[in-house]
Amino acid sequence: MPKVISDAHILKAALEVIAQQGYAGASTREIADAAGINEVTLFRRFGNKQKLLSAAVEQEAENFVAAGIEYTGDIEADLQKVAQFYQSLLRTHGPMIRMLLSEMPRQPELVEVMATPIAIIARICAIIEQYQKDGVLIEEPPMRSFTALVGPIFIDGILAFLLPDALGSTFSPPDHVLRFLGGRHADTSEYNS
Repeated sequence: MPKVISDAHILKAALEVIAQQGYAGASTREIADAAGINEVTLFRRFGNKQKLLSAAVEQEAENFVAAGIEYTGDIEADLQKVAQFYQSLLRTHGPMIRMLLSEMPRQPELVEVMATPIAIIARICAIIEQYQKDGVLIEEPPMRSFTALVGPIFIDGILAFLLPDALGSTFSPPDHVLRFLGGRHADTSEYNS
């Protein structure tokens, strides 16, 4: 009886090959070989390379749900979950993220792959907006607050890749959130003492 290869195994292999070869450079044959299946099986299960990558991104999005990122009324805890989610995402998929960002201008089909990450960003912006409505965060476009929160995490991840010895200590989501709130909390005296 032939060995059954799980979709999760195939998607993991796809992410690894695409991260190494780039989206344009990775062939479905290479992905199938890395997964230990034939190319026909890959096409039967996922269709084309774009659908395969979309399925892999969808699978990773389950980590967002598992992280329990939602509005709870505890801004520090909620934003720490966001920071930890993105820090973990960069640790596990930094090469894939860098590849997607660099190839997207030349590969228009990658824009569709980004639908799930964009939906996650929208959910986080809704949490931020709720804290603004509550008077906890200063009023500004929620996307600006999101980029102020998550941008340093991405920069830290990129610099850790480019200059692994230059950063010194590891990034601390709780410390980062406190610094973020020091500049964006409606009552900054609470976080600037």
